[in-house]
Amino acid sequence: MSSFKSGYVGIIGKPNVGKSTLLNQLVGQKLAIVSEKPQTTRTRIQGILTKPNYQIILVDTPGVHSPKDQLHAFMQSQITETVEGVDLLLFLVAVDEKLDEEDRLALKTINKENKPTILVVNKIDLDKTNAEKLRSQLSLLSQFCATQLISALEGIGCQELLNKIITQLPEGPQYFPEDTLTDRNERFFVGELVREQVYRLTQQEIPYSVAVVTEEVKERSPELTYVKAVIYVERDSQKKILIGTNGIKLKEIGQTARKEVEQLLQKKVYLDLWIKVKKNWRKDPVALKQLGLK
Repeated sequence: MSSFKSGYVGIIGKPNVGKSTLLNQLVGQKLAIVSEKPQTTRTRIQGILTKPNYQIILVDTPGVHSPKDQLHAFMQSQITETVEGVDLLLFLVAVDEKLDEEDRLALKTINKENKPTILVVNKIDLDKTNAEKLRSQLSLLSQFCATQLISALEGIGCQELLNKIITQLPEGPQYFPEDTLTDRNERFFVGELVREQVYRLTQQEIPYSVAVVTEEVKERSPELTYVKAVIYVERDSQKKILIGTNGIKLKEIGQTARKEVEQLLQKKVYLDLWIKVKKNWRKDPVALKQLGLK
């Protein structure tokens, strides 16, 4: 009888190296939102991959960076808690990014816990030569149990990475039912999909000043689901920008987000978007808790 392997695998690295893309690729479904803007991921998301002989619980984390406010401090606490609680770590770097203080901060966090860690060099579709150089550089800075070159976007090297993860996992129980894909609920993902479109369609400080709360998901008929989501910003001026001239920007966000939400829920959706101001919420621990970020 073959043994069953299971464990928690944390994905850690600085912003914009492709952690969320890797989670989505390995699970085979979009769970984490993706943006070209750094610090898109704010909280841990678990993606669960179950096969007859193993169950991998992948934990996507925010990008490692120096905290600037209460929100950033919360994001960093998510990383620390993940590193402490997992069986294995994937340290992700990208070929289009130079090694810097954020990479060293990530390594420091990893080395402190002394967990088995696989070095994963991402975006090799952009530059294979630099990928090998990065692997050599980083192998001098820390002891990795394995290394793997991948393109999370293209899926290159991801099966090989999966094989290495399975090799490192301990024998263990099946933690979740086999049809469970994530630990997060429907409302969380609806809010994230709306926030993803805000990131995609706005510039400068707006994306970072936005939080989204899904207040209602209600089936109006077998054909239609009503969804109410509130977009919170920090200032009145940001609210005006998000609404846009004659409501054009909010309408654009709503139309693109609705398509994503319909794909998630697999049904027609009426998406009712509201914008509210919560002054300086990123610096306010009470506001962060109200927005589910504490």
